[in-house]
Parts: sequence; C-alpha cells; structure tokens
Amino acid sequence: MRRILVTAAAALAVLGTMPAPPATAADQTVVVNGYAFPSGLRYVAGACSGNGKATPYAAYRQGSILGDHAIGLAFGGQTGGMGGVAAWVPDPGNLQDASLATYHPGPLPGGSGVDGHIVIQLDVFGDGFQSAWLEGRYDVSNLSGWHPGDDVADIPTDWYWSDDATREYTGWTLPEVADDWGPGSGGAWLNFEFGCRGRDFYFDDLRLATAAGATTYDFEGVPTQAFISAAPTHHSSDLERGITRLDLVNGQDHYLLADAKTSGDGVWSPGYVPGTATLWARPWGAPGFSPVASAGFGSDTYAQFHVRPDRQTEYQVRTGGDDTFEASTSATLLVTVARQVNARAPATQVRQGQPIRVKGRIAPGDAGVRVMLQRKVGKHWRTVDRARTRAHGRFALRVTARSTGRWTVRVAVAAAKGNGASATPGTRIRVLPRPKPQPQPAPAPVYVPVPVTHVPTDEPKGTVPPSAHHRLRASQPLS
Repeated sequence: MRRILVTAAAALAVLGTMPAPPATAADQTVVVNGYAFPSGLRYVAGACSGNGKATPYAAYRQGSILGDHAIGLAFGGQTGGMGGVAAWVPDPGNLQDASLATYHPGPLPGGSGVDGHIVIQLDVFGDGFQSAWLEGRYDVSNLSGWHPGDDVADIPTDWYWSDDATREYTGWTLPEVADDWGPGSGGAWLNFEFGCRGRDFYFDDLRLATAAGATTYDFEGVPTQAFISAAPTHHSSDLERGITRLDLVNGQDHYLLADAKTSGDGVWSPGYVPGTATLWARPWGAPGFSPVASAGFGSDTYAQFHVRPDRQTEYQVRTGGDDTFEASTSATLLVTVARQVNARAPATQVRQGQPIRVKGRIAPGDAGVRVMLQRKVGKHWRTVDRARTRAHGRFALRVTARSTGRWTVRVAVAAAKGNGASATPGTRIRVLPRPKPQPQPAPAPVYVPVPVTHVPTDEPKGTVPPSAHHRLRASQPLS
C-alpha cells in the first residue's frame, strides 16, 4: 500500500475558535501517538509577524525526554511562519505549572532573533470564544538543543483584546488575570509555537499542573503493530494473519511471515509500513525469548522465516523503531509439536492365546516417556499394556490375544518433555481360534519274538539244553 505523508498544514487543524474540551483527570500521563492528539490538545500554526507564512511538515525523531520519540515540525529554512501544539486549561485561575520541552537540532542563525511565541487565549466571558477574548503573548528566542520550557503560569506578560488589540493588563500572569475575572470566566488555550527563523524543532514532555492534579503528555512516534502470518496447518496453502497457534508433528517444517502496519496518526495514513523484523523464539524449558533471525519487509512484502521446531516453541516478531515509527511486538505464536511414532507388529495373524507384539521408537527419542498399547473396543480405545521408552526412544509392548476375531490396536504416546501426545493409526490383527486337538491313532501291536530252541541231533534224546527261564543241574534227573 502506498504511504502518504501530507503536510502538517493540510493534515492538522489550524488555530481557530472551537468548543472547550472536558477537563482531564488528575495526576496522569497521556501517551500521544504522533499527531493523533487527544481531547485537550490541538495543532496550531500562524504567522510570526506581518504577513509571514510557512508550510511546515510533520517531523519525528528517536530520542526524547519521555519515552522513545519526540514529534515536531520541519520548515526547510522557510521563515516567517510558526506552528506547534496548543493545550487546554479548564481552570486557569488554579494553574500552577505549564511547560513544553523543545529540541532544536540545528545551529543558531547569525545574530539574535525570535524563534517563536507562547500565545495565551483566555475565554474571559465563558462563551467558548464566541465574542472577544483576552490574549497574552511573549517571545521565545535563541533556543538550542533540548530546552525544558518556561513555566507559562509564572510568566507576566501584557494582555490585549482580540477584537481591537487594546491592551487591558500589563505584566500580569495568566492565573492573576483569570482570578480578576472571577468564576464566570472560562478556560484558556496555551499555544506553544516555534519556527519563525525557519529552524526545524521537536517537542515533548508537555506538563500542566493545577491544584486538582497534574497531566503530562508524552509525544511518541507513529504507532505500529507487528504481525505473524502463516498457514494454519502444515498442509494448508491458506494464510492466517495474526496466527497464535500452530500444531505440527516432529519433523515437519513451516514458514512464518512477518510485517507491520500502522493505524496512522493524522499525518501518516493507515496501512502497511516498511521495516525490519526479528524472529524471537522461546523453546520448551527456556527461561525467555532469544533472537533467531532478522529480515526486512516492505509495504507490500513479508519478511520470511523457515522454522522446524522439535519441541513446543513460542515465537514472536519484533520490529525495530526508527525516527518515524515506534517499535512493536507481535502476538505470541504457540507452535505445538506432537511426537512422531514409528511402530510395527511383526505378526498380523496370531492364534488365540498367543501374544500380539508391537515394537517401535518415538521421535524425539527421549527415554522414560510413557507409551501405551491400545485396543479399539466399540468406539473407544482401551489400554491393554503400557511401558516407558528406553534409550533412543525404543519401546516394546504386548498383549495376549484372549478372544478370536479382528483386533484393532495402536500405540499412543503421552505428552512429555515439550512434545504433545500422539498415536499411530489403528492396525488390524487377525486372531484365529486355537487348533482343535486331533484323536490319537491306536497303537500298533508289538510282536515280541519267542526264541526257538533247536535240539542238536547229536544230543541224547530225552534231554534239553539249559535255557534262560529254567536251568537243570547236570546231575538232576528229569521228572
């Protein structure tokens, strides 16, 4: 988107009659984002003398009294005109302190001269400046570097009527004039205007104090907001701006994109701005964020960062400020990393009563992580065995198959040590019935051979040789 920087004279409201804003609360500091002035402040511009005129540009710088920045006006050497900021004082009779710090970076021109004026406009009739008002003015000269500012509440000056320039008071302070007109008078505008000699200047630390309390205005640069954009899932091609959570699995990488935009300040238009982004990361267990990498981005381009976290990690993008823009930090992106589980069952078919075994490992390979073997029963997963991983994330699980049919099992891993819980897809195991016992065949008959005694022919008849079952003495006669 094209950036538009307009002149202060065109972008900011010039001095004129306007209703008085409401009173501010006591003892407060108001941060002013660039030229986005709150109620009670306004931009003013005018001629220093005669027909002098200048068209200053809004300017910003790093380095100030309060905060990081100051704002100002750049005249480019053109003399005769002035501009600055006006502050509303609802109860000028009780004004105790009013000052504006200024910074003039350039050297003083030769000779003396007036750098600007502090103009006080008092609504003496309390009608919102609809009729005449009193105006006091005094010169500010020869300013260099940072100047804390004069206390307007204590400076005596001459007061003139706005309609005919008739002098009404000589050497009176604002509280004195307001008290002289009593409670019927209204508030006052304090106009701090500089640039008569064409010198650029910056301002900060505007202080207004009354008996009711004090208000300090801290002028800062143009506000910005950094963003992280990324696809919402690892496999998505869409881009989610300002993403705050991303779920990955160990081993998956991702791209994070960074840029920044501004809501504008009345001078700078709302839109994307160029700059430099730094990616910061806080891994699981780390005490804080640390910078990872830096890259530039434009008003129509991103800074790109490639990440592959192995554990849960938080990321932020921080953009550095410059003279114009404030630094900013994106919302925190939480990247969760589920463990990767590799598991296998050596046998996908077992008999009833046999064990179903599953082995594998997890990544990252931490030891001591709880793993569970689960069986799907109906629509629910029931744990049937559990263990803890060993070295390098290895594990072994088993369950006895006590019923037949198809078993669907998986391995689930608990969240631990910076990694989210995860589980494998279900694996089907077929459990067959036990084999039926087979009938034993009848044993075959055993035939024992009977020894046959042969009678030698040369033996005397009526006698037999000794046998293993019955022996006869040689002298024993046969019966």
